[in-house]
Amino acid sequence: MAKPKLLVKWLCASCNNGWMSRLENEAKPVMKSILDDKLKDIDISAQSTLARWALKTAMVLESIDSDRTWFYSEDERQLMGAVQSLPPRTSVWIAKCINQPNIYSAAKDLRTAPNNGGVRAYATTMAFGSLAFQIVSIKTSVAIPENVTLTYEITGGPWDQTLLQVWPAMQKSMEWPPQYGLNSEFGLDALTERLSPATR
Repeated sequence: MAKPKLLVKWLCASCNNGWMSRLENEAKPVMKSILDDKLKDIDISAQSTLARWALKTAMVLESIDSDRTWFYSEDERQLMGAVQSLPPRTSVWIAKCINQPNIYSAAKDLRTAPNNGGVRAYATTMAFGSLAFQIVSIKTSVAIPENVTLTYEITGGPWDQTLLQVWPAMQKSMEWPPQYGLNSEFGLDALTERLSPATR
């Protein structure tokens, strides 16, 4: 069965042939094992690989739209390229898709009102065949200390039985697939809409 592919042709050669290519090669066997239903346990190394690949891809997808103000800064992109460091307050989940052979991508800018402490969040939901990702990054004003926990407003649903958090890693090894899957594009749309603006 042919796997869905996403080609972006305008990336700079040094990135495309350098760190991005190395990350693609690192992620390819992990993702292929998941897509081929051969991977039953995702260890902490594979979790890190999936998270870094997902964040890289989210940054690429965001930058396709040159007319909007990008959420991820140039410094964050440079840091990702140099040491593959995910921005602070970033979380990554994966999920199993059912009846979904295509590529799916959606982004949600979770801006909040100025009186909410300047908190902003950006959620990217994407799927490649039977594997879905959701990446959420939060930015705050300097007035909010890094040790302050920020939470999301989440719509009802069995998300704890549907999503596996790969970043920050919660377990050394996670069983795959989760108990529930996302049914077709309708399930992915529900995943996209599960989050509301971040609150303190």
